[in-house]
Amino acid sequence: MKTKNFIILALVFLGAIGFVLFSYAQKEHRIIHTEKAGISTTAITFYSAYTRDKEAFNASHLDKAVELKGRITAIESNSIVLDQKIAVTLERGLIALKINKKITIKGRYVGFDDLLEQLKIDQAEVTSTQ
Repeated sequence: MKTKNFIILALVFLGAIGFVLFSYAQKEHRIIHTEKAGISTTAITFYSAYTRDKEAFNASHLDKAVELKGRITAIESNSIVLDQKIAVTLERGLIALKINKKITIKGRYVGFDDLLEQLKIDQAEVTSTQ
């Protein structure tokens, strides 16, 4: 009888731990375009701030919502490059975007790409075009 109670208690305990771990791992997806941007600036200024002090910049901006203005210098399937310095992955498709068009995007800063030497923004939305 004691063994049966112990097994039941152990299963309940393991089930509770499993539920807590699953809940922690399955956090709700962030909707970046509804968050307040931590910084709103131009793409060139954003890149210059990164090059001045990379560690401090990453400590304050990594995984935060940012709003950047810039000129489109390259277009790929679901991404664009602003001022040759910021690679932006868009949440939705490219909506009438063209090279040299000035736009404002809001997205999440995810780091620096050493290979392409560009800052990376993902989960971005185009907030305005000119």
